[in-house]
Amino acid sequence: MDDAKKAYGGYYKGLDTAIGGDGRFRWVSEFLLKDIAGKAVLDVGCGEGSLLRMLKEKGNSVYGIDASESGKKSCEEKGVECAVVDTSSEKFPLKDDSFDVVLCLETLEHLENPHHCVWEMKRVLKEGGLFIASIPGPKVCHPYIYPGLFGIKNFREFLWANGFKILKVKGWGQSPAFIKMNKWLQKQDSDIARNTAEVLHYIGRKRNMLMRKHAGTPLNFSHCVNFVCVNRKQDKTLAQRIAEETHPGSTSRDGS
Repeated sequence: MDDAKKAYGGYYKGLDTAIGGDGRFRWVSEFLLKDIAGKAVLDVGCGEGSLLRMLKEKGNSVYGIDASESGKKSCEEKGVECAVVDTSSEKFPLKDDSFDVVLCLETLEHLENPHHCVWEMKRVLKEGGLFIASIPGPKVCHPYIYPGLFGIKNFREFLWANGFKILKVKGWGQSPAFIKMNKWLQKQDSDIARNTAEVLHYIGRKRNMLMRKHAGTPLNFSHCVNFVCVNRKQDKTLAQRIAEETHPGSTSRDGS
């Protein structure tokens, strides 16, 4: 299935840095991965490779996977090895238990089959290895294939059910204020609407500045939510366990 490769083939064309700048990746490198050096690191959904380049400069052995051919090209220009893979359906071209750290930052929500991707990541990540996944904050208004999965509570349960021990959950950045209203205003052919959108944008920036200074950013207002986990190996995938537990002859199904 090459749908993802077609959809994201030129996604990173012309980009030299991360979408929105490198600030988020610097935070991941300097805060969430502060003491990670000399490790084998895989980034699934690596994009144009900026984060992997940062981690390589810290002495790590790095490898990227993405559905985008343009992303792979950009990675290679940065000296980062990358494979083009549809992570919803294809097996990663990597050996079992070959990485100390696996990252998947704001990628799973783009996938038709996030469960397949999670189990490929678990396969190549060592027992006890570090896994970090991030999802868009709830007020970002990101479009979803599976909307219910990517709420903070449900995604936490999804990770737990797939055998990850969650160590901490941290937010980064702040979601724009009045985002739905601003999107609507910007589509209107009116000076009043455009001026109103600019005023709301200004108010939102001030709100974010005050929130950062005085209270910190609650998870619900974060631009993205990061789950820092430890991998616990399991013999069977979640899909296999559910099939067994719901089989007509299973004791868990009939209550006996």
